[in-house]
Amino acid sequence: MRRLVRRVRRLPVSLLLGGLLTALVVGAALLSLVWTPFPAEQVRVVARLRPPGPVHWLGTDHFGRDVLSMILVGARNSLAVGAAAVALGAVLGVPLG
Repeated sequence: MRRLVRRVRRLPVSLLLGGLLTALVVGAALLSLVWTPFPAEQVRVVARLRPPGPVHWLGTDHFGRDVLSMILVGARNSLAVGAAAVALGAVLGVPLG
């Protein structure tokens, strides 16, 4: 266990922070597959600009959409776009390399 701690301490801080942020986005995307508090595209004008509370954990936007639901679905979309960019780069870059 001490060896692992020493190895992790030698890693650059930017690598650790990047790995942590990537893990958070992947975790949010995986969570959105099984649970979102509200449909992300549901517009409820009566609930617009609500502050964070027990119903809407991160509040609502100016259309009344739940911010947490939009973040969870947005993480899934971000990973899909990133995977497509990497795949396109590999398909074009490997033959050229």
